[in-house]
Amino acid sequence: MIAKYERGENEPSGIAVRLLAETFGVSTDYLFGLTDDPRRLVTSARMSADERAVLEAFRREGWRGIIRLGAEHTPTQGV
Repeated sequence: MIAKYERGENEPSGIAVRLLAETFGVSTDYLFGLTDDPRRLVTSARMSADERAVLEAFRREGWRGIIRLGAEHTPTQGV
């Protein structure tokens, strides 16, 4: 089936693309040629650097990553 996709004889379904991305450990954007970085998703140009950091922290570590990121960006008083 993959050979047919590569030759342009068949188009993968959305589910097939997701499964291929999961199997190979890459993003769907990488499979579609939207980025050269296998792990990077193409994000909205309107997304701020802080929003990207939160999203990346969540992808890496889940909620713990967001909590850690929040703690790193919270000013400490009396230290």
